[in-house]
Amino acid sequence: MPDCQTEKATKWETDHQGVDGLTTNGVLIMHPQTSFCGADDPNRVTSEPGVWREVSVGGGVYGLRESRSAPTKGRHIPHESSELIDGSLIDICGATLLWRSNAGLARSPTHRELELLVDNLNAGRPQCPVGLNTLVVPRKNSSHNTNPENQPYVYLNCGHVQGRHEWGNVGDRVGSKTCPICMCNSSIVQLTMGMEPAFYVDTGPPTHCFVPCGHMANEATVKYWAGIPIPCGTSGFQSACPFCAVPLAGSPGYRKLIWG
Repeated sequence: MPDCQTEKATKWETDHQGVDGLTTNGVLIMHPQTSFCGADDPNRVTSEPGVWREVSVGGGVYGLRESRSAPTKGRHIPHESSELIDGSLIDICGATLLWRSNAGLARSPTHRELELLVDNLNAGRPQCPVGLNTLVVPRKNSSHNTNPENQPYVYLNCGHVQGRHEWGNVGDRVGSKTCPICMCNSSIVQLTMGMEPAFYVDTGPPTHCFVPCGHMANEATVKYWAGIPIPCGTSGFQSACPFCAVPLAGSPGYRKLIWG
């Protein structure tokens, strides 16, 4: 483990004449409050993220320190467990990992099912309201299998989806355009389907995208990840797109897509 205990790491004696402690920069864990993905459960409530905790070397659960390497440990939380459950997040020295169980993955959409969602969207032949050309959502962040003229782009401030065109440039501001539908000044980004099944908390159609990267997913999945503060630096937190790890911009960090 790269985050090992050093001589300066926080440690203490336990009630059983043993020693426990924290790693130098902390091993953090977050359990979801509800089932991470329950697409087959009609009674399932919306997935809700939990609270970040720190795990000691002996497996105890504690509140976060003031900073990752602060000498004083957080409050002991004896009723919480460090045992991983489906959807648990583990942060080790700034690397955040998602743990999925076999049962949980069986309820998640498959890669083929995600491809079918893209196929169904493209089958509706969405059109650019400016160029009137048919838009085609690529399955991956690549333009090799899609004509550049058919690539869909989204105006991140309003959510209108259009093709790439030269209309509406705002002065010399790079990447800023005026949406011809609502006249809103906005940056634009190419839309791409998020194709990692393990990140999905639901199997609905891709109706939203993360801001500013443009990765598409269903509403429940986008809202779930936008609501998770990912640890960064010594004491900071920042929500990020799970598909590309780009920090989310603005509030709420996602946008509902408006086609046509």
